[in-house]
Amino acid sequence: MRTGGAFALPVLPLVLVLVVGVPIIWLAMAALGALGTGSNGLAATMLPTALRETGTLMVLVGALTGATGLTAAWLVTHYEFPLRRVFDWALVLPLAVPTYLAAYAYVEFLDFTGPIQSLIRDITGATTIRDYWFPNIKSQWGAVLVLSAVLYPYTYVACRAFFLMQSTSLSIAARTLGANGARTFFAVVLPVARPALVVGMTLAMMEVVNDLGAVQYFGINSITAIIYSTWINRSDFGGAAQLAVTVVLVIGLLIIAEQRARRNRTYSAQRDSRIPPAREILVGGRRWLALNFCLLLFLLGFGIPAGELLYLSVRLHHPETLDLMLNALGPTIILASVGAIVTVALGLVAARQSEKPGATSGLIRLATLGYAIPGTVLALGLLQPLGQTDLWFNRMTMALFDWRPGLILSGSMAALIYVYAIRFLAVSHSTLDAAMKKRGRSMLDASRALGSGRLRTLMRIDLPTLSPAILSAGMLVFVEIVKELPATLLLRPLGVETLATLIYSRANVGLFAQAALPALCIVLVGTIPVILASWAGDRRKV
Repeated sequence: MRTGGAFALPVLPLVLVLVVGVPIIWLAMAALGALGTGSNGLAATMLPTALRETGTLMVLVGALTGATGLTAAWLVTHYEFPLRRVFDWALVLPLAVPTYLAAYAYVEFLDFTGPIQSLIRDITGATTIRDYWFPNIKSQWGAVLVLSAVLYPYTYVACRAFFLMQSTSLSIAARTLGANGARTFFAVVLPVARPALVVGMTLAMMEVVNDLGAVQYFGINSITAIIYSTWINRSDFGGAAQLAVTVVLVIGLLIIAEQRARRNRTYSAQRDSRIPPAREILVGGRRWLALNFCLLLFLLGFGIPAGELLYLSVRLHHPETLDLMLNALGPTIILASVGAIVTVALGLVAARQSEKPGATSGLIRLATLGYAIPGTVLALGLLQPLGQTDLWFNRMTMALFDWRPGLILSGSMAALIYVYAIRFLAVSHSTLDAAMKKRGRSMLDASRALGSGRLRTLMRIDLPTLSPAILSAGMLVFVEIVKELPATLLLRPLGVETLATLIYSRANVGLFAQAALPALCIVLVGTIPVILASWAGDRRKV
C-alpha cells in the first residue's frame, strides 16, 4: 500500500497474521527438526494408514453429504409438498449437533441395550447377540453414516441459497422441450449447481478432517486421531508435528478447491431474491416420497441424536450427573464468554482492516484461515511456544525479582482463549465484515465531517450501528467454543472440565449415559443460532 508516494507496510494485519500463524510456523519448524530421527520413522509408518483411512472417510462422507444435501435443497426450493415450510429450516438443525455427540448417541441407540436391538430380541425371542445378526455401528460404515447425517446441512445450505438466487427459466425450458424431472435434474440442475455443491462438500470434508471424538469412538485411524495419540500416548512431539503439517497441506488443497469453485461460480438468469421461485405442486406418490426423504434426513441428523440424549437424560438419570454438569458448566461459560469477547474484538479490528485496499485485505484473509485448521493441530502448535514463553518469563522474573510465577500461558485459560481466537476469528470477521459493507461509511464520514473525534464516532455511531452484527458474531463464537473438543482436550488446565471434555471422558469409558444431560445442553445451545439464522434468512427472502 502506497501513501503519499511512499511504501507503507500494513503493520496491524502483519502482526495479526504472525500471531495467528504461530502454531503453523512452530509446527513446520518442529517437523523439519524431526527429519532423520525416530519421529520421522514413526510419522512415515503411520502416515499411509492415516491418509488412507482419512481419505476414504472424506470421499465417502463428501459424496453422501453432496447427494443428500443437493437433493433436499432441490426439493424444498422447487416443489410443494406436505411440511415443506417446516423442512425448509428444520433440515439445518443437524448443524447444532456436534459430530462426537452424534457418534455417542448413535452407538447408544444402536447398541445391544438400545431400543432397536431390544425390539429385535422382543420380536425374535433372542437372548444374546449370537442369536441374531446386527451390523456393528462402531465401524467405517457407521462413521460415514453418522458424520454424513450431521454434516449434510453444509451442502444443503449452500445449494439452497444458490437455488433461491437462480431463475427457474432453465428448468422450465427443459421441461417444455420434453425432458422429464429426472433428466432435467441431471442435465440442467446438477451442472449449474456444481460450484455450490463443491463448496458444501468441501466444508463437510474439512469437518471430517477436524473431527476427533467421533473417529476415535468408531475406531478410525484418521490423521487427527493419530496426531492426538502420538502426542498424548507416545509423547512424540516431532512425529505429531510432521503429521500435523500433513493435515495443513490437506486442508490447503481443500481450500484451493473451494476457492476455485467460488471463482468459477456463475449465475445464469439471476432473479430478484425477494421473489420466491415458482414451485411445482407434487401429487400422488411423489409428494409422499419427497416428504419421507426430508423426514428421514431430519430424523437421522437431529431426531435420533437429540431424542436419544433426551431419553438418557430423563429415563436413565444418575444422581451425580447434575453435579458433574454444574461443575463443568462454570468453566464452559467463562471460557466461551471470554473467548467470544476476545474473538469478536479481533474480528472487529480485522473487518476494519479489510476495508483498506492493497495487500491488507489479502493478509486479513490469510489471518482468518484458522477456522479451516483442526483444533488438534492448532493446540499442538501452541504447546511448545507457550511453554517456551513461560520459561523465558520465569527466567526474567528470577533474574530481576528472584521470583518464579510458574506457568502463565501454557496449561492455563489464556492458552485456550488464544486457540479459540485463532480458530473462530473467521466466524466473527465474516459476520462483522458483511455488516460493515452493508452499512457503508456515509454515517461515519458525516460524523467526522461534523467535528466528532474518532472515539466519539466509535461510541456514538460505529458500535451502535454494528450492535446486531456484534451480538450475532458473539453468539456464534460462544456456541462454537461450547462445542469445541480437540483443542480443549490438549490445552485445558489440570482439573478443569468443560461440557465437551466431560462428555468425551465419560463416553470413552462407556459411561455416556452419565453425560447425556450435558450433551443435551450442548445441543440445545447449538440449536438457538441455527434457528435464528434460518429465521433471519426467511425474513430476508420473504
